[in-house]
Amino acid sequence: MFGVNFGFKIDIFNEIPWQKFKLLPSVKKLPLNEQVRKYNLYINELTYERNVYLKWLEGHKKGPKRTTIQNIGFLLQENLFNIQQEDGNNIFITAYA
Repeated sequence: MFGVNFGFKIDIFNEIPWQKFKLLPSVKKLPLNEQVRKYNLYINELTYERNVYLKWLEGHKKGPKRTTIQNIGFLLQENLFNIQQEDGNNIFITAYA
């Protein structure tokens, strides 16, 4: 995403903590402010790659698609009391978008 060469492939399942990142050969020779900048870039890239992966997973889930109820009509509630069935039980309405 950012075009930064970290000297290694980013593994989205195994984040490198700061303590280990600053000891990498390509990082430890840099001044501290550059190490911090490079680590922040790494975390941003890691987050981006994880989000891309999660978005990809969303489109490849297995199983039946969830169906929603559409056009079921309406109920008119004329007062602030619960809408009830003939037997006195309350009717709970769930709307799906």
